Amino acid sequence: MKKKITCIVLFLLFSGLICTVLFYKTLFADNINDVKEAKSHILYIPTGSTYEDVLKSLKSQHILKNAETFKLVCSKLDYNSHIKPGKYRIDDNSGNLFLVRKLRAGSQEPVRITFNNIRNKEQLATKIAGQLETSKKKLLSEFNNARFLDSLGLTEENFPTIFLANTYEFHWNTSATQFIDRMLKEYTKFWNASRLSKAQSLSLTPTEITILASIIQKESNHYDEYPTIAGVYINRLNRNWPLQADPTVMYALNKIGIKRRVYQQDLKIVSPYNTYLNKGLPPGPICLPELKSIDETLNAEEHNYMYFCAKEDFSGYHVFAETWEEHKANASRYQKALNRNNIR
Repeated sequence: MKKKITCIVLFLLFSGLICTVLFYKTLFADNINDVKEAKSHILYIPTGSTYEDVLKSLKSQHILKNAETFKLVCSKLDYNSHIKPGKYRIDDNSGNLFLVRKLRAGSQEPVRITFNNIRNKEQLATKIAGQLETSKKKLLSEFNNARFLDSLGLTEENFPTIFLANTYEFHWNTSATQFIDRMLKEYTKFWNASRLSKAQSLSLTPTEITILASIIQKESNHYDEYPTIAGVYINRLNRNWPLQADPTVMYALNKIGIKRRVYQQDLKIVSPYNTYLNKGLPPGPICLPELKSIDETLNAEEHNYMYFCAKEDFSGYHVFAETWEEHKANASRYQKALNRNNIR
């Protein structure tokens, strides 16, 4: 009898040990195939995906070592009723319980997007669509939605001014509408009372300041002279003179960013962005200016300069003038320097 009891106890202990091991392996043991370099997998779950779609993705990417134990944990946590779209980073050495809880909670890997060197809405839509689930077509549809633009008091041309060049974090499954809503919040946050007051003192709206900043950013790479350049353009606007900004001509020619001279024939191009032929600001920005560019534009200096041109030392800085005669002499020195260096 004693021997029989001992056998039963040993059997129960052994069974308990087996159950404990199986329980541990099912819930906590590493069930992710190793990725040598990245140390993790990236799993995308598109909007509208089913539980079966998730399983197919996990299988096609060879993420799981044992799909059956994963399914068992999914059933216990009712994951098939809680599918959440997004981009998920799945680290090596993860167990089923950790993975299912992560997917069920929608704990996504953020997507960091930086706006820089963007010239127009098409470029912006292409960049965003390349990193988020939404498509370029959907983004452009929202960008050009007449009713939406009217509600903001904007046009198709100046609408890009709401996109502030910076780095932002999004969920991968952010929709086109959600993307714009986020940008509007960032825009409202940026244009605080202090910046609005500065814009008002220059008799310009935030939209106009952003357009002007986009021109100044393409005129110079030196932030310390932005306020001086801004002052020149403010003086020209106040006197109803054309801005005569070369970068706007290059934008009209679709050659913005190309380093070459602006020739006399270039100045004749018929375009609302040609500030030699049209007075006032162009209808929209010629790039998405950096936040610092906008701030330096808001710090426009008060002076009597009406002209400026590049210095003949090719430092990237400019020389400023109050009169046409002074400007002509400055421009002549620069043209001679270009000729001496064979720059076309």
